[in-house]
Amino acid sequence: MFGHDFSIMKPATLNKYKPHGLTIGILSVVLVSGILLSQVSLILAVFAYGVSTGLVALLAYQFISRNRQETIEQKNIRLRYHQLSDAVETLGEGFLLYDKNQRLVIANRLIRDIFRESGVEFSPGVHRKSIEKEVLDWFETEEQKAPLRNYIRSIEKNHIMPRNDVHFSTPTGRHLVVNERYTHDQGMAVIVREETKALHQQSELGVTNKLLNTVYENIPIGICVYDANNCIASWNEKYLDLMDINPENIFIGITLEQHLFINFSKYVGEGVDPQAFIAATLQRMQTFATNRTERQLKSGKIIEIVRSNLPEGGYVCTFSDVTLEKSTQLLLKESENRYRKMVELSPDAILVHKDGIIIYANAAAIKLLEAKDLHSIVGDNVQKFFPIIDHDVLEAHFGGADHLQPGEIVSAEKSQVIGKIGKRIDVELEASALLYGDRPVMQIIARDISAQTKAQELLKIAKEEAEYAAQLKGTFLANMSHELRTPLNAVIGFSEIIKNEIYGKVGSEKYIEYAGDIHASGVHLLDLINDILDLSKVESGAQNISEDKVDIISLVDECMRLTEHQRNANNIKMSSYLSSVLPTVIADPKMIKQVVINLLSNAIKFTPQGGEVSIHCVVEGDGSLALSVQDTGIGIRKEDIAKALTPFVQVDSELSRKYQGTGLGLSLSKNLMELHNGQLKVDSEFGKGTTVTIYLPRDRVVRTAA
Repeated sequence: MFGHDFSIMKPATLNKYKPHGLTIGILSVVLVSGILLSQVSLILAVFAYGVSTGLVALLAYQFISRNRQETIEQKNIRLRYHQLSDAVETLGEGFLLYDKNQRLVIANRLIRDIFRESGVEFSPGVHRKSIEKEVLDWFETEEQKAPLRNYIRSIEKNHIMPRNDVHFSTPTGRHLVVNERYTHDQGMAVIVREETKALHQQSELGVTNKLLNTVYENIPIGICVYDANNCIASWNEKYLDLMDINPENIFIGITLEQHLFINFSKYVGEGVDPQAFIAATLQRMQTFATNRTERQLKSGKIIEIVRSNLPEGGYVCTFSDVTLEKSTQLLLKESENRYRKMVELSPDAILVHKDGIIIYANAAAIKLLEAKDLHSIVGDNVQKFFPIIDHDVLEAHFGGADHLQPGEIVSAEKSQVIGKIGKRIDVELEASALLYGDRPVMQIIARDISAQTKAQELLKIAKEEAEYAAQLKGTFLANMSHELRTPLNAVIGFSEIIKNEIYGKVGSEKYIEYAGDIHASGVHLLDLINDILDLSKVESGAQNISEDKVDIISLVDECMRLTEHQRNANNIKMSSYLSSVLPTVIADPKMIKQVVINLLSNAIKFTPQGGEVSIHCVVEGDGSLALSVQDTGIGIRKEDIAKALTPFVQVDSELSRKYQGTGLGLSLSKNLMELHNGQLKVDSEFGKGTTVTIYLPRDRVVRTAA
């Protein structure tokens, strides 16, 4: 059946097969006549199979039977065989030729290439069954051998060549097609054609078609294809889903008119004439131009339908669900209408300009610019309505939208608007870039601030008057304090002389007691006057800091001695928890001393007898110095701490009667600490005690060498 190599048997070899009867009269005629067969003639002869294929065999046989002594004739025959060899080699398919005894006569090189890895020996004279056996042995499994084996058995059993080609694949994956035909002298011609590439292309085409079909069925749009006769040729599932069509109501070949009639109730709502609807649809679909339309189904879905012509006749319609898009457009339109109403009703003037030319103004802007109507200002240059002095600033900030993103806001500027009549109004301007249609424009919002400007002017005047009054108050308090101190010192001094009987016995003990009361009241009154004077100086800014190095440990010891009489009178225990290596600070010694005395005095005053007052001082992590005075007194409610820091305010009226004082101690101490860029903080729990802490910043703390 198969041949591994192409060969033409030499005359000596062919003589061995002379008994096989390869003779035919026509070959003798051709050879004797001396007509040379061309390559083309030989190829045609091979493909003719019947007589022509037999001619090839007869040529070989006649060549053997010739007299070897006929040298010239022998050379001619050899020449013709070479021509035959060349002709067979030019075939694009594998070729084998068997004689009537099923022995190999000719095989071309393509057969050798196809079966190179089979190990089959394709030598002239080899029997067909031997070649078939070797080919079958090449296959590894019975499943692989089955197509070829069945083919061979069929030929052996019926002695008839099959009319159809036999297809099989080699173990190396090559796909072959074999066609065999008997020659007129019962020889056999075998053509082996390789279709590996064609099958691969077919497989790839199948994959491509499968992919296209997958896309066709899974794209988010419906597709329906109509042929040139307006009949449905194809559709996808999405089309049925979008158009709410029952699969039983559609089939290939149904006309568009029938399709519309069956599904009319799904397409439109009540009150629509079916005939008119179908006629209009048919007319639209029969146009040759691409068209687009929208249809709202009874279910509420809005479907966009696009009709496009096909190159070979017919057309395709695509169906897209645009319900969400249309809803969004509707919401956008409603939003635009709301925005337009807001703009029109806005109390602020709104101008829209393109490159400085006004293209829109709301009612407030028309009124602000003293215009008759919108048409009277559209087309005007926006700078026309602002003072010349502001033109450069306005151009820089509000000139154009090219350098801004839509929605980007430009910082506000103050200016004046000059109306058409000439009235000037103070305004605050704010601009932003936006799209007006499809054009980038600038929107300017002008807010009338004339009332605000007037209020600010009045506030400025009131502030100046208040500052002047405060200055007068400070001067008055300073003068009054001086005037009060002089007679008060006399009262204190003389009462002390009488109380101590410096110039002799007064007589009655009552006089001595009264003199003591006069002295105590005078001292208290002097302390109040001093506090008022100090607070007045701080508030007026007349209090100056006299900075010096302050030893905190020494200062605290001195303050504890000065308040010793007060704490002993109230039976208060006082403790100091100061480190022996505290740094010195740069501050006003007198002010810091006054603050510490105020804190100790308050702690003693508001701590019941038998209570405890303690002093703590540490350097914080940020380098600042913190000094705390802690007591076990009556405490302050959280909501009353702010009151305690307010001048002349007592937290509780009953306490103000029980504990004498002006309520200036904490407020004055807080102000004195702020003069040092420090702080005063109060932490208290009602009924349990209070901790007041003063902080001096790190730049006032003197670092000691390690």
